[in-house]
Order: sequence, then C-alpha cells, then structure tokens
Amino acid sequence: MRRFLPSIFAFLVLSNTLSAQNLWSLARCIEHAQEHNLDLQRAEQNIALAELSELQSQLAFLPSVNATGGYYWNFGLTIDPITNTRQPGTRNTFSSTLQGNWSLFNGGRNVLQLQRSRMDKVAALYGSEEMRNNVMLNITSAFLQVMVNKQLLEVAEGQLKVSEGNANRAKTLLDNGVISRGDYLQNVSQMKADESNLVSAENAVVLSRLQLFQLLQLESEFEAFDIEVPSVELQATQGVQAYNRPELIEASIEKQPAVKRAESAAESAEVGIKLAQSARLPSVNMMAQLNSNFVAGLPYFTEFTKLTTYTVVQDPDDPNNLLFFPNEMNVPVPESQETYTFRNQMLDNRNQFFGFGISVPLFSQGQISAGVQQAKIQESLAQLDLQQAINQQRQTIERAYLDANNSYAAYQAARVSAESAKEALDYAQVNFEEGVISGFDMAQSNNAYLAAKSREIQAKFDYLFKTKVLEFYLFGQLNL
Repeated sequence: MRRFLPSIFAFLVLSNTLSAQNLWSLARCIEHAQEHNLDLQRAEQNIALAELSELQSQLAFLPSVNATGGYYWNFGLTIDPITNTRQPGTRNTFSSTLQGNWSLFNGGRNVLQLQRSRMDKVAALYGSEEMRNNVMLNITSAFLQVMVNKQLLEVAEGQLKVSEGNANRAKTLLDNGVISRGDYLQNVSQMKADESNLVSAENAVVLSRLQLFQLLQLESEFEAFDIEVPSVELQATQGVQAYNRPELIEASIEKQPAVKRAESAAESAEVGIKLAQSARLPSVNMMAQLNSNFVAGLPYFTEFTKLTTYTVVQDPDDPNNLLFFPNEMNVPVPESQETYTFRNQMLDNRNQFFGFGISVPLFSQGQISAGVQQAKIQESLAQLDLQQAINQQRQTIERAYLDANNSYAAYQAARVSAESAKEALDYAQVNFEEGVISGFDMAQSNNAYLAAKSREIQAKFDYLFKTKVLEFYLFGQLNL
C-alpha cells in the first residue's frame, strides 16, 4: 500500500494543476477574444483592404507599361506589313507592341487619392479599436454574470444546509411530541423550496457559463470550461462623484475610437471634394511605343549583284536618234538566299515613337459638376456623422456615470437591507430553537434573508460592472 501512496499523491497534484489550468480569468478571456473573435478578424481584414488601397494610391505615381502581340493567318489579297503593298496568296504574320504611359500631371488626383486612402486606413484602424472595446465590454459583462450566479449559488447552498438542519431538528421535536406535524411539514416545505432554489441557481450558473463560452467561441469541451473568480472587495464609501468633471468627460470623448473614426471619415470626405474638383483640370501624359513585325516565309539574301538597265527615249532634237539612260539596281543572288529568322525580322522591322499628350476637359455632360456636388453632400453627411458620434459618446458616458451613481446607491441600500435581514434571521433562528416561533415564521425570515442577500449580490456586481464601464470610457482601462 505504501508503494502506491506517491502515485496517488502525484495524481491528485496533477489533477489539481490541470483543473487550475482550465480556469479562465477575465484577462485570459479578453486576450482569447481579441485573437479569435470573428468580428475582430473581420475588422482586421478591413484594415488589410485599406492598406492595399493605400498601396495602390502610391503605385499610381509610377508609369504603366503594356505589351501586346498577335499571330495572324491571312488569305487572299492582303497587305504585306513589311512592304505595305498588296499581294495575293496566303501569309502568316506576327506583330507586337510595347507601350508605356506616365501621368505627369492630372490635377493632383494622385496626391489627393493617396491622402484619402491614408485617412480611410486610419478610420479602419479606429473602427477595429471600437470593435475591440465592444468585445471587451461584452466579455466582461458575461464574466461578471457568471460571478453573480456563482455567489447566488453559494447563498442557495448555505440556505439549504440551514433548512436541512431545521428540518432534521423539527423531525426530532416531532418524534418527542414537542411540535405538531403541521410545524414539521412547514420545515420540510421550506427545505424543498430551498432545494428548488438551489437547482435554479445551478441552472443559472450553467447558462451564464454557456453564454461566456459561446462569446469566446471556444472549440474545447464546455464541461471543462469554468472561470477563475477573483477576489472583489467594494468599499462602502466608494462612489463615482469624483468622475463627474466636465474636462474629464470632454477629454474622454475626444479619444473615443468611434469619434476618431468619424473624424477620419470627415477628413476623407473633405479631400473627396478636392478630388472631384481636380477633374476640371487638364492632364499631361508622356507616351512611348515600340513596334515590330514578322512575316513567315519572307526571303532573305546575303549577296547582291548590280544590274544595269537602260531606258530608251527618242531624241527631241533628232527624231531619228535614240537616247539611252542607264539604271542600276542591286539584284539578289539566288544562291545566297537564307531563312529570314524571326529574330532578325523583329530586329530589322523595329519602329518607335516618343511624345507628350495633353487632355483638357471642355464639356463632360455635367458629370464633373454632379461629382463635385455629390462629394460636398458626402462631406456634409460625414460632418453630421461626426457630430452624432460625439453626441452619442457624450450620452453614453453621461449615462454610464448616472448608472454607476444610481447602482452605488442601490448597492448601499441592498447591503443595509441584507445586513438587517441577516440579523433578523439570526434572531429568528434563536427563537425557533427555543420554540418561541413556529416553522412558518422561521421560513418567512429565511425567505426574506435569501431575497435580501440575492438583491445585495446583484446590486454589488451591477455597481461593479457599471463602475468599470465608466472607468473604461474615461481612462481606457478595464480590470477587476
């Protein structure tokens, strides 16, 4: 037996270690959500799209280069692309073009588009931060709800133990003829009611754990998931009156991600007006092009001989006399014919050009003016969205302060009520044990304490959560 004791001890230590590793603290929950939440992943993809848009705006300053080509089969009377003459027969040809275009000036649209894409990227970053804050608040709310239900479960367990003790004592008194059967049944009824309350409390813990588990989007087994309950102590004199300062509220409004995102969107809309107006300005481009052709089966000679022909013309001074004018030409030697390769033809048939082009918008059927008006409307809407975001954040912070302040008052009242109910329960327990009061009166005191304690726990964590929300809005910190 002694040989197995170390193994049993090691197994117990390992089981406790694994159990501790499965407990999730609030910080661990938030960290996991920031890495795996689908909404945050979607926000990160929006940032990636904004970064690609910025990169495209930067690359717009570079020239564009395109290459085109085609191989063609020609039948019948066709035009030779080399000699530019009409010739009958079948001919295979190839043509290619390499062209480049560089925008030297386009009304500043490239610069404005780059500014706008950078502002859109900033807006995407703040949108991601706003989404991250919402996820943190949702996780914290769900985490605290599990803590509330766990404490309510502890109260229910304690009350069941008390009612079980009272029922056992009542059974002894009934057997000894001290109390009536009606008093005994009242104690049994209270015990059954507390058992029902315990089951309800256990179900509430499971449901709140499930809600947090689903928010975290975990892939592990739900049965192995539980939270690490931190030690939370609230001072009875702790309040939020110190947070009710206008300068603190205004500073917190300015740094809220929703406001920052709306500001970036408004700045982007302002640049959008300039971008639409730039369409009225002329644009200047630099262009270059290189062309070449190939004709399949075209003969190629390396040697030529001179051939002299004569043009015979009657002498205008002497009609009986003829004049001979020599004409020299180079005639290829048939024996020197070689294959005219693709490479040689492409090199020999090259032609290129280089130049500048200008485009001046004179009349665009009102499209440019309509675009400018639309951009101005978009800018007005963006300003309204900015003002709305500021108002919403101010209302949110003011409401968070009022909620925290009211929940503090509710917690103070619930705490005093629970203390009074506990004193009344202790007094009733003494009277019940002495036989002064009946089981029904004891049950009434027990139910009153259970309700008061439940209200205190709920008010405590409600105040804790709303205080943390207010501090999060004001200082950007969220911890227990």
